[in-house]
Amino acid sequence: MRRIPWAALASLPFLYLAACSGESTAPGAVDARPTLLPGTPAFLTGTPTFLTLLPSAPPLVSATVSFYAVRGQDREGTIFFQRPDGRPPTGSDRAVRLRVRKHSLDNATLNGIPVGDSVLITMTMVDVPHQIVEVQPSGLVFNVEDPGKLTIGYRYADHDFNGDGVIDHADVTLEAQFSVWRQENPADPFTPLVSVVVPRLDQVGTDVPGFTRFAVAY
Repeated sequence: MRRIPWAALASLPFLYLAACSGESTAPGAVDARPTLLPGTPAFLTGTPTFLTLLPSAPPLVSATVSFYAVRGQDREGTIFFQRPDGRPPTGSDRAVRLRVRKHSLDNATLNGIPVGDSVLITMTMVDVPHQIVEVQPSGLVFNVEDPGKLTIGYRYADHDFNGDGVIDHADVTLEAQFSVWRQENPADPFTPLVSVVVPRLDQVGTDVPGFTRFAVAY
């Protein structure tokens, strides 16, 4: 399998390449309430309410995970929470999961990448308490007919979602309004994506056309 070097991706439109490594320590948290640029349209000025991890939430196995997405193959990467009993994490311990599907890399912006070639993808939890994840390379654009699939789990989030001190029907109502929100650039507002909430699994999923920052909010 031939891997596409980072230099070969530099010609993609609007591509920003971040230096990546297989392991890293947890990076510093970012402001969960984004600063809006002057002149932002009124319909984008609403500030989402982000979920917050409980103080008792276990640490992440790693804040950064990298994997190779291969054209013509299903590949995925996952950021896991550690299990309190020390055993290997399972599906219920997922913090973030990204699936790059078989035809996700079939895109005109990836000129000349044949079946079997690959692109390095790196996910980093840049704000652990609010589970804001950044995915690189930010210029990568997927096939609109078979986009990437991002799932964020909130098993260890505070389920008193409205912060009134009790977990009740009002929180269940808010949970139904959850979606994955994206932030194109650090100074831009977050905007919601069409998402599917699965309360029994404590997770929210969405199709992503390309990479940026993501978080669960309402």
